[in-house]
Amino acid sequence: MTAVETCARSPFDRAFARTHAAWERFAAGADDARDVPLAIAQSWHRCRDVYRIDPARASPEAVDDPDDPAARHLHGGVLAQLGAIGAALAAHAGNRVATVTDGRGTVLAVWGDGPARRRAPDAGLDPAMAWSEPVTGTNGVGTSLVARRVCSVRGPEHWSAALHQWSCTGVAFCDPVTSSPLATLTLSSWREMVPIRPIDLLVATEPVAAVLQGTAARHARRIAAAFADLERRTSGALVALDLAGRIVAANPAARRRGAVPGEYATDDPAGPRRGIRSLGGVVPDVRDRTRDDPGWRGTVSLWSAVTDDAETYRVIPVVAGTHPIAFLACTDARAGAGEPLDDRTPRPRRAPCRVPAVGAGGQIVVLRPQEIRSARADGHAVWLATDHGPRRATRRGIDQVERDLADAGFLRVHRSHLVNVARVRDVARDGDRLVISTGPGDDDRIPVARRYVPAVRRALGMA
Repeated sequence: MTAVETCARSPFDRAFARTHAAWERFAAGADDARDVPLAIAQSWHRCRDVYRIDPARASPEAVDDPDDPAARHLHGGVLAQLGAIGAALAAHAGNRVATVTDGRGTVLAVWGDGPARRRAPDAGLDPAMAWSEPVTGTNGVGTSLVARRVCSVRGPEHWSAALHQWSCTGVAFCDPVTSSPLATLTLSSWREMVPIRPIDLLVATEPVAAVLQGTAARHARRIAAAFADLERRTSGALVALDLAGRIVAANPAARRRGAVPGEYATDDPAGPRRGIRSLGGVVPDVRDRTRDDPGWRGTVSLWSAVTDDAETYRVIPVVAGTHPIAFLACTDARAGAGEPLDDRTPRPRRAPCRVPAVGAGGQIVVLRPQEIRSARADGHAVWLATDHGPRRATRRGIDQVERDLADAGFLRVHRSHLVNVARVRDVARDGDRLVISTGPGDDDRIPVARRYVPAVRRALGMA
């Protein structure tokens, strides 16, 4: 009797025989996944049809740049708390591994003992390894980040065949304001069920969730105080924006400009909302500027519903500790000057770039920008539409890819899409949306977000 036959007859494998049969059918192309939980079936669909991961080859990958800005600025020692909880939970059993990851699914630390700990390095349960779902497929870390809740993945519920002897339960922690993932804690066992229920893992990590909520409450009070202080010193329009770009406070002058949807009547309902989209849209740029310089201040020109012309807002970060927690935007010149956010000064051109991506056979291919028609974000993964078919960029995050391709003729047209302007074939209307195409198929139809329409029209010579 071979080792494989002995392994196949173990109680663990017998317990998941129907699940393994469902996985085999689904991986072969069938759509029947009724023998697995709905969350697992949805993840399998993403792995097969969106990420196009080969289940026989899927495995964690080493991360070139393990520094996650969200983890670097994580509130109140949350990572330290998670580490203490993970170490304590791992110490209570002899076949258990606890891992803490950042919000991208990159492993930061591992604890454990017994068979699970000895086999952890072979499975990729090591620091600086990526366990996001678009890389590794269905798993306790990556799938909990997508679902943004507690998630159990048992045996052949994993998309990767290499993980079928593991069971894991993971819980994701998200920023209460932006809802962006910050970290995960996952418990994994080798060839047996994780000896802790999902509800028990939630209870064990309640102190971490309480810290995040408490920090958000303190930040809200800090933002309110900063808003009230500036409101006393200005007569212009003043709004406060959270890190997600949402307006959380506005003075009467801002309301008269339509800064709070639904609170000011106007003959042109679309008018006031134009300014809101633009104002909220500057937050990602401001957040990048203030990440390394919390004292930074800037100005931005936006369309005004009152004057039907451009109006200058002074943008001031509200800082807690060493990082921004919100931004005040004010039209009063007394709020101070700053560096223009919409400065069009040409940047020095860089050397021609190359974009590394994962080839159809799993190998790394290096693409020239002219071979890429567009780029699409799917979580932290970036999928490239190329002349050779879809390829997944090795670089994580659409913002990183945008910076790499900034001097190669690529234009941001949506928060999730970049387009090679030279490859645009046609522009059309789809209802009230502008849609551009870079190829003949429907898969190449790319929506243009309203705030990017002027830039797209200028780039295509339509202005």
